Amino acid sequence: MPPETQRQRRLAQLHRDYEQLRSELDQLGYILQGSLTARRIPCGKAACACTTDIAARHGPYFQWSRKRAGRTVSTYLTPEQAALCQQWIKNNRQLEHIVSRLRKLSVRLARLHGLPTI
Repeated sequence: MPPETQRQRRLAQLHRDYEQLRSELDQLGYILQGSLTARRIPCGKAACACTTDIAARHGPYFQWSRKRAGRTVSTYLTPEQAALCQQWIKNNRQLEHIVSRLRKLSVRLARLHGLPTI
């Protein structure tokens, strides 16, 4: 097969791969950065069982942590808010994975178009 035909086939395949990734982007819902933790904490009352028994600690309390202006900030959420937040954080991780794949694909396309890549 002539080199130009091989190149055209590779370009066509990369274009199909790109369209597949775009389709995956279309499927994503809302996105949030950060992480979600469920915490069980002692209340601080000396007579409460939570001060001596880890299993008796209060909670779970859901905490969303993220970076804002270079600093970590955290917010407590209701269980309903935590469920939304958890899905949106998952969506963000999928987004980052798709963007990483798009970057790799773009480098391959750049090479096929003769652009110098590192």
